[in-house]
Amino acid sequence: MVEASLRKIHRTFGIYLVGFLGLQAITGLFIALGTLASTPGDTWWFALAAAIHHEWNPIGSVYRVILAVFTAAQGIGGVIIYLLIRARQGKS
Repeated sequence: MVEASLRKIHRTFGIYLVGFLGLQAITGLFIALGTLASTPGDTWWFALAAAIHHEWNPIGSVYRVILAVFTAAQGIGGVIIYLLIRARQGKS
């Protein structure tokens, strides 16, 4: 029962988390590509990606801290699920 509940929570948080992580990854990719291409910082797409990715302080900082905590929790939850599966397989 504990594993089923943990899996449901892990799946639900994962569905929501992937959108926010995707947003961070895509904007970070645009920033990195713009930097590599020596794009001036005043272009509209570079400024927009930077604003979404690492500005909006202090709200943006709180958002990134929450995102990091939930990402770490997903990782820990995944490890726990894996260990529960391994423990169940060892009994067979």
